[in-house]
Amino acid sequence: MSKLLKMGLAAAMAATMVGCSSSEPATEDKDTKTITIGISPDYEPYESLNTDNEMVGFDIDMVDWFENYLNENEETSYKFEFKQMDFDNIVTQIQGDQIDLGISGFTYDEDRKVEWSEPYLGSAQVAVVPAGSDITSIDQLAGKSIAAQTGATGEQAAKDAGGEVTGLKNVQDIMNALSANQYDAAVIDSGVAKSYAESGNFTVLDGVLMDEKNYIIAKEGNTDMIDLINKCIEAFIASDDYAKMCEEYGLTAVE
Repeated sequence: MSKLLKMGLAAAMAATMVGCSSSEPATEDKDTKTITIGISPDYEPYESLNTDNEMVGFDIDMVDWFENYLNENEETSYKFEFKQMDFDNIVTQIQGDQIDLGISGFTYDEDRKVEWSEPYLGSAQVAVVPAGSDITSIDQLAGKSIAAQTGATGEQAAKDAGGEVTGLKNVQDIMNALSANQYDAAVIDSGVAKSYAESGNFTVLDGVLMDEKNYIIAKEGNTDMIDLINKCIEAFIASDDYAKMCEEYGLTAVE
């Protein structure tokens, strides 16, 4: 084949390729928006770290579901990015525009100056004692030393129960201290309590200290962000995946 013929064929092929590519719609034209989430991964089964130091749990899977849902149904491409921090720093970081959302087993507290989503799980504050404890009823908590998470509603529930309350930064520290008999009891979320009780080292006392629900939070006034998250929550709760995940993690679906 002559050099001129080869060049002619190459030019024709190039023209054909250009024509094909220009006729196809662009697939990378979506704007990408990154949403940062403050999270405290010490709250199994909501969020915790596995042996590979990776975050796992209901909230992690839920956010992954949100991302897939938005990217299938919105013109903007969304990416959710977690930022690990102590639970009692999340609200401050939101108010300071360092993160967009807080997802860490939050329950409603009117003193938190934030925007609240629709609830996505049912919850409650309950009392946990070491296995074999002499404390067998929540009526016996008055005057006892109780550990609760700093800044969480469990702290107030423990005070309302009449306990001498010590606030600790994360639930792992609380349960380690309870296991070492440094406190008589702990007040934590019912789903978290159930997870720890499965080890056989703890007993969850009958009765509820505070009925609650779980929410996602954003900066006060950021209603656009909450509207977007509420859209995700509504679709999530209506999906088959929601019931399956609640069962998998032993958490309570909202009614």
